[in-house]
Amino acid sequence: MDFYDRIRALCKEKHTSVTTMLLELGMSTGCTGNWKKGQLPKGDALAAVADYLGTSIDYIIFGEYRNDITDDEQQLLDLYRQTPERAKYKVLCDLEKIVEEEIEKLAKEKGAG
Repeated sequence: MDFYDRIRALCKEKHTSVTTMLLELGMSTGCTGNWKKGQLPKGDALAAVADYLGTSIDYIIFGEYRNDITDDEQQLLDLYRQTPERAKYKVLCDLEKIVEEEIEKLAKEKGAG
């Protein structure tokens, strides 16, 4: 599957069309011809398309997510994204406190050892 096919498939999942997406993003509908030929949009347009489709630039270009996030880190990120907006600040504060406490414990253990 190439870039254009991924874009089209992602639009279909969102119950929209490539043309509708482009119009909503204020982009020319003529660029689909270039995409079909394998040309990619420039950075800002690429980022806008990825954001609109709720995916990453890596995925729409390469067909896979390329990152160095571990499974645990991804789980934390997924949980944070599911957290209601009103609670996100508390989550961050609590996590920061836990990290600080663990760093202090490690420093004490290292000093005692």
